[in-house]
Amino acid sequence: MAIGVRKQEKITRAEQLRRKREKPTARSLNWSSRAAAPRTAAPQPVWEIRPRGPATRVQRMYNIPLADPGVEVQLPGLMLSFSPRGLATILSGLACAGLLFLLTAPMFRVEAPLVRGVQYLSADSILTASALPGSNMFLISPAFAEGEILRKIPAVRNASVSVDFDGAVTVTVQEREPILLWVQETNSYWVDAEGVFFPALADRTDLVRLEVREMGLPIAFDGEADIDPAVVVHALELTVALPSGTPLIYDAGHGLGMMDPGGWMVYFGNSGMIDQKLDVYRRLMDSLTGRGIRPGMVSIENLRQPFYRR
Repeated sequence: MAIGVRKQEKITRAEQLRRKREKPTARSLNWSSRAAAPRTAAPQPVWEIRPRGPATRVQRMYNIPLADPGVEVQLPGLMLSFSPRGLATILSGLACAGLLFLLTAPMFRVEAPLVRGVQYLSADSILTASALPGSNMFLISPAFAEGEILRKIPAVRNASVSVDFDGAVTVTVQEREPILLWVQETNSYWVDAEGVFFPALADRTDLVRLEVREMGLPIAFDGEADIDPAVVVHALELTVALPSGTPLIYDAGHGLGMMDPGGWMVYFGNSGMIDQKLDVYRRLMDSLTGRGIRPGMVSIENLRQPFYRR
């Protein structure tokens, strides 16, 4: 058996370097049973958001010339800015301050209102009832003041309160005109044509005097009629029909009447027809006198059914 011998090729150094470059050397891997130690994580950057500061504004300057030629003064301009809420707050505060000034300032206070139309009443009594002195002119209610005057002073028939633009307050009243002098117990009252009672304010001899002998009337002094106005009219008619100076009387149960010179009371009621009733009374008295009868009371309230009591 022939053994062939291969002639070793002669490799130059340059060829060795070339082959070495073409075939990379295998790296040795060192496998260790121990686990690799954990690496410390690198610190992460923290991002902080900072509010941006207000932008720097360029302040405007103003040059103000002086009296000397070429001389100026430089002054900074004021930059004013308001938010809607801030502006509303400022305006509300100014409005409240103005309102407080109008309601509390002495110049807007009513001190001495002018009173017109008083005849028997005093101006002070009218002003006291109206509660106008010392009140604020912007808070005056003419309707309320008028109602208070009529409610507290029955002698006033009408009242009017006016406030001018310059703040002047005027109270005009119309007093009731009395017709009857009503004497009940120890008190004297005036009665007008509407049947309204109010206190007697002066001595009047021209009024028809009507005296309550037995049962009187409840008097409210509220400005409403306390008696039928027809009674006032019939009292005037009775005064004209009777001799002058004849005392007139009134009783809530019998109505109008008179005191006869003989000393007894005569009642005519409240239904009128004074002339006819007086004629019946004269004929009745002629009959009684002829029979020698002296009555204690005579009633002609019902024209068809007169009667008397001893």
